[in-house]
Amino acid sequence: MKWDVFRPKREAGDDPLREAIGNQEKVIERFAPRKYRLERERHYYNYKIMPLYREKLLAFLEKVARRERLKEEPTTLARDLFLALRSFYDPRQKASPEAIARDPAFRRKFREVYRYFYDRESPLFREIADCFVEADT
Repeated sequence: MKWDVFRPKREAGDDPLREAIGNQEKVIERFAPRKYRLERERHYYNYKIMPLYREKLLAFLEKVARRERLKEEPTTLARDLFLALRSFYDPRQKASPEAIARDPAFRRKFREVYRYFYDRESPLFREIADCFVEADT
């Protein structure tokens, strides 16, 4: 049996989606708190290897990377993060908006986004969830 052991591995640059996710990671890591790096890797960046989540992860990281909106438009950013997080954790859109708004696990994940990426407390989840539910009815 002949194995081609010395053949160079495929470059990660062959995949534009992986490259885009890596670029967003670099942008986020410039401002995100270092003490939560492991949590970000475990709960978010790790999904870049799963085909179903890759596009949703990129969209979510693009929203997170817009840090300047945290001061300028905090409510709009919170709403965008809410929608992006819902899309990321429910890629097939099976859960209704009402179910997502009432889900305590989703509430915890929403708060963790603010802690892990901005080292801040999240805005009131209920206000954002109510706004989200009203927009879809």
